Order: sequence, then C-alpha cells, then structure tokens
Amino acid sequence: MRLERILVAVNGKDSDVEVVKLACDLAKKPKAKIFVVYVIEVKRSLPLDAVIESEIRRAEETLARAEDIASNRDYEIETDLIQGRDAGPAIVDEAMEKEVDLILMGFTHKKRFGVFNLGRVIPYVLEEAPCRVLLYREPMGLR
Repeated sequence: MRLERILVAVNGKDSDVEVVKLACDLAKKPKAKIFVVYVIEVKRSLPLDAVIESEIRRAEETLARAEDIASNRDYEIETDLIQGRDAGPAIVDEAMEKEVDLILMGFTHKKRFGVFNLGRVIPYVLEEAPCRVLLYREPMGLR
C-alpha cells in the first residue's frame, strides 16, 4: 500500500490520542505526511464563517493535543481547522484536496435505540472517500 499522505480526522474525543499515535506509526517508515483536521459543523442558520468561540477553542485545544502527541513520537504534523455544514463532506473534500492515500478516523462504541451506531459522519466518509479509510474504535467501556 502506497502511503505518502494521511488525513486524520479528530473530534476532541478520547480516541483522537490513539488515532494520532497510529497515524505516526503508519507514517514513520514511508515518511508520509500527516494532516490532522478538526471540522466545526456550523448550523445552517449561521454564516459558514461564523465565529463560534467555544467550538474554536475546543478545536484549537484538540489540534494542539494532536501536535503534542506527534511531537512525543518525533513526528511533525500539519493541522487545520475547517468549518463546514457537515463533517463528512468536509473531511472528504479535504482528503481530495490534499490527495491523501488514507483517511484515519476514531470513534467510540455507541448505541442508538439499543443498536450499534456509527453516526452519520463515518458512513458518509466510507461511502464517498476516494481513498482508503481506516477506522479505530475504542474498546467498549472506555469513555
């Protein structure tokens, strides 16, 4: 598998730590470039470039944490904060723009109405991404 560019989608959850570590491990041997993105979903009632301080603060903290994790693994990453209406299309667009070989995403085990649920972002990315997608699910009970 050719691996030159990896896009890591983070969301401020605990799984971000392991996903960034995994990206660094995968990228190290082929010296792949890692892009870490955080998508702020902006409500349709607001302009797309609305300044949502609480979300921006959370995104910046999450991206700074990703940089620290990568730095501890002696790896440099490029981070970006994106605002979009829906995270799925924003992630896929970013992957296409950066011409990545792999999208790496983490998620927590969750159920909706008693049934395992991936939410809406992951199915969209799995269906629409032009590249490989690797999912990391936290072990059950860790949240």
